[in-house]
Amino acid sequence: MDIHNYNGVVKMKKAFTLAEVLVTLGIIGVVAAMTMPTLINDQRNKALEAQFNTAHSMISQVLTQMGSENIDMTKMYCGASRRDSTENIFIRDFAKYFKVIKSEYGSTADLTKLGYKNSYFNQSAPGHNNFNPDSHDNGAIILSNGMMIASSGCWWQDGGTGIDFIVDTNGTKGPNKFGYDLFYFQFGNDNKLYPDAGDYMFATTDAKKVACCNFEKANTCTVPQDTGVACAQFALTNTWPHDEKKKYWDTLP
Repeated sequence: MDIHNYNGVVKMKKAFTLAEVLVTLGIIGVVAAMTMPTLINDQRNKALEAQFNTAHSMISQVLTQMGSENIDMTKMYCGASRRDSTENIFIRDFAKYFKVIKSEYGSTADLTKLGYKNSYFNQSAPGHNNFNPDSHDNGAIILSNGMMIASSGCWWQDGGTGIDFIVDTNGTKGPNKFGYDLFYFQFGNDNKLYPDAGDYMFATTDAKKVACCNFEKANTCTVPQDTGVACAQFALTNTWPHDEKKKYWDTLP
């Protein structure tokens, strides 16, 4: 304690003891340790959301332009004569509408060909669970903004024909995980962009949607390695698959 005399008036100024300072710093440290991970996670999710919206907008515009030039793109790229074709014609034509800095039109099942550290992507569930390499095995392009688009090729079902492709909204940066920076899209014979629903847009039960965008457990989709395939629709509506009252981009772990 410091004692000062000002014009005959004695004033006492109390100083903090070392113990008090240490306790205060300890409290600040505990609070910071509790809040910093949340702040970092929130900042990351905002960046991921912005990248997702940019990717969705860009691709929607390109498909609209392509669709105006072709009456039915699914017939053009996925007609009966192309059912057994191994040529990645769609991704080659798709690339013409973007500023592409790297392309690979052969097999792209091994992601290291595109500059990724690992040869596979991860499912939406916790941990490192390999996602189905069929999702990116028909050619890929990397854009000038770092985004990667890979073709999954054509599919044929009783309900119709479509083309699937995946988008890595920030390229090789990571986390390279479905539901975070990786999303599955498709377009059908109306030339419009759709989020993949896990069983394609012709069979979309709620149970299958959640099973194919599971952030709690791996290998729960109809095709186990496709867990995470249906996350784009939840990201678009900003609805958490495990609790519709929560927002997707606020809840992403």
